[in-house]
Amino acid sequence: MFSPVFVCLPEMAVRLMKKNGSRIYTVYTLVAAMILSAAVAFSADRGLLSRYHFADKPEYRIKLPSSLREISGLAVSEAGKLFAHDDEVSTVFQLEPRSGRVLKKFHVITARWYGNGRIEDDFEDIAIAGNRFFLVTSSGTLYEFREGKNEEKVQAVVYKTGLGTSYEVEGLCYDPVTDALLLSCKKSAEKKGFRKTDERPVFSFPLTSMTLRKSPRFYVDARTVAASVGKKGFKPSAIARHPVSGTFFLLSAESRLIAEIDAGTGSLLNVIALPAAYHPQPEGMVVMPDNTLLISSEDILQGTVSAYSMRLK
Repeated sequence: MFSPVFVCLPEMAVRLMKKNGSRIYTVYTLVAAMILSAAVAFSADRGLLSRYHFADKPEYRIKLPSSLREISGLAVSEAGKLFAHDDEVSTVFQLEPRSGRVLKKFHVITARWYGNGRIEDDFEDIAIAGNRFFLVTSSGTLYEFREGKNEEKVQAVVYKTGLGTSYEVEGLCYDPVTDALLLSCKKSAEKKGFRKTDERPVFSFPLTSMTLRKSPRFYVDARTVAASVGKKGFKPSAIARHPVSGTFFLLSAESRLIAEIDAGTGSLLNVIALPAAYHPQPEGMVVMPDNTLLISSEDILQGTVSAYSMRLK
C-alpha cells in the first residue's frame, strides 16, 4: 500500500512505481515529501477562505428581532432555507436570508416530569442533514428533530455523546462525504490524554451508528492559528463545511478569527481576522447554496447576520 503522500504525484508516476519496484518507490517517496512540504507553504491556494474579502464591508448586514439578540447557530437546508436558534431555549427560527424577517418558528420538545415541554439548556449550534435537524448543547448532548410548522411543537430524540463540559462543544455541522456530524470543541480535556492543551479537537458523530467516535477526526492547534495573524487565542465557536472545496471553516468568537481546515488531512490552510465593527461577538456561520458566507453575531441590543460573497479571486 502506498503512502497518502502520493496524492501529490501524477498518475503516471504512481504507475511507474508499481512497475519498477522498491528503489523507484523510495526515490519517489522523497520527491513526494519535498513536493508536499513546498505545497504547505502555499496552502492558502488549496482553500476558499481567501475568496471572501472580510476587510471590505459585508455585502449586506441584517439586524435581527429582539428574540434573537443572543443568536447562536445558523444552518441551511438543501432547499436553501435559513434557520437560526437562541442559545437558551429550544426554539428554531426560519429567517428570510436577505431581510432577517422571521418566516416561522417552531419549538423542540422532550418528555419532562410534567409532560412534554421546551428544553432549557445551553444550546450552541444547529445542523441539518437532509430532512433531519440537530441541536447541540455545550455538554455535547444532541437533539434530533424534524422541521416544524409555525408555532408547532416537534418531538426530539436525545443522544448523549459523553463529551461533557470538559470539552465545551460549541460548533456543529454536517459532512455529507462521511455522513456524519462534526462537533468542534472550545477546549481540550487534559485528563483524557490529548497531546497538548492548545489543541482543539473536532469529533465525528456518524449518522449510521449515532455514536460518537472516541478519537477526534482532527485537531486544530489554537496557538498556531492565533499566532499566524498576531493573536493570542483561538476557541472555536462554530464550524461550517464549504460545499465547493469540502474544507471546514472554524470561527472563534473570542479572537474574531476564521480558520480553514483541509478535510482530508486536518491541516491548517488559512486564517483571516474579522473586523470588530461588524462582528462584535461572532457565534454562528453557514455557507449558503450560492456560496455566500453568513456570520451571525450577538450584540447588546440585537443580533446581526453579515453576508460575504465568494469572489473569483
